[in-house]
Amino acid sequence: MRKFAAFALAAVVTAGCSDNPQVNPVDAPSVTALAGALTRTSLQQLATGVVAQNRSAVSPTSTTPFYILSEIYARDVYRIDASEPRFISETLGGQPDPSSFAGSGGWTAFYTSIRAENTLIAAVPGASTNQVSALEKSATLGFLKTMKALDYYDLLTLRDTVGVSIQAQDPAVVTDIKCKPAVINYIAALLDSAQGDLNAAGASTVLPFKLPTGFTAFGRDYSQVSNLLLFNRAMKGKVDFYRALNRQAPQPGLYATAITELTTALGGAAPGAVSASQLTFGPYYVFVPGGTEATPNPISDARIGLNPIIKDSLQAGDTRASKIVPRATLTGSAPFQSVVTSITFFGAVSSLTNQARPVGILRDEELVFLRAQAENEAGLFGAAAADLNSVRAVYGLAPVAITSVTQGRTLILWDKRYSLLFEGPQRLVDLRAYGFLNSTYLRLETTTDPFNSAFPIPQVERLARGNSFACTA
Repeated sequence: MRKFAAFALAAVVTAGCSDNPQVNPVDAPSVTALAGALTRTSLQQLATGVVAQNRSAVSPTSTTPFYILSEIYARDVYRIDASEPRFISETLGGQPDPSSFAGSGGWTAFYTSIRAENTLIAAVPGASTNQVSALEKSATLGFLKTMKALDYYDLLTLRDTVGVSIQAQDPAVVTDIKCKPAVINYIAALLDSAQGDLNAAGASTVLPFKLPTGFTAFGRDYSQVSNLLLFNRAMKGKVDFYRALNRQAPQPGLYATAITELTTALGGAAPGAVSASQLTFGPYYVFVPGGTEATPNPISDARIGLNPIIKDSLQAGDTRASKIVPRATLTGSAPFQSVVTSITFFGAVSSLTNQARPVGILRDEELVFLRAQAENEAGLFGAAAADLNSVRAVYGLAPVAITSVTQGRTLILWDKRYSLLFEGPQRLVDLRAYGFLNSTYLRLETTTDPFNSAFPIPQVERLARGNSFACTA
């Protein structure tokens, strides 16, 4: 990625995690932190930068697509702003321009994060043995590779069949755009490599640096290798489920693998046996509304409204209805007056509380749904229903029975939509994966609705490849 060469490393090492308990965010380390062998102090500074850059990749200044535009594509959200019509014209009304924020977002920040991870992964083996033990090095490599896999997965959720590039160690090298099957297989291999490092470190080993509270305060402390292994297997189970379901190159044999991995990530809990309290466990992004490192939650946005079909589809008694609140009516400008809403997501109401509201990266509740999806596709209808009903009970809903794959898909996706509303592109990923993102299953939002399903390769990336950017195997 040639355009990252000049600033990628500098960007990440000058970023800080405001809620990091050890490093003051204004004490940003310089590139010279990598001069010579890593010490415990320089490793802390650089790891802090890696985690901060990963969070920055979903923040409002870097990649609007991750939360807002992906949810617009998924028909859950509108963002109606007379001064910025592209939130409609390039999503529900037409194709995204690869040179606009709508078409080019959700790219650079993720590659900046990957560049930082690559650089630190290369440096860790040479860390001073007096400062960082061999077990701690293995733990660090496992953590960094898992975070790198997360970055690639998030990139792929936005581009899907368009593909993404796999960054070379030398950022001056412009790599080909790889098609989805190659990328998702690469992510799976990266997660297995990370698991190998974490196993080599040993479950009782602790990372040799502090993590921000988003990784330590929500049910598990992911500075402990035992918990990092759960996160790693959670990611792998998610990836393997979608590898199995991939319409380009399906691998149905991976449904059983995904079920095993997701069960491991859930602490071995059997179908239907995950407790209500455990559903909130997982790593989170923690946002900061002000100060020297202001990174507010990007969903706290007064121009956001929910698609009215969200409310129309609620079942009576579902306590997740509290996520849907009234707001002043928003109406799209001509020619998109059909885009109208008078409801919004509770987290979009502008307030300091919402600007600081944490968002789950991969909560156990999502893992239960993913396992139910894999069980359903594998024909294990009783297990799928048990997992689904364990979540429904938490929100005041009666149990349901699953008797076919088609019915199971409908039931599981209905509940998953409300549980994970505005936590990322999960709804978009599911609609695409099942072939539901079209006029057969969904209404036209505008008369020119193209049913966009993926974001394009940014214009600068096209030019860097001589406008030869079709993905390759």
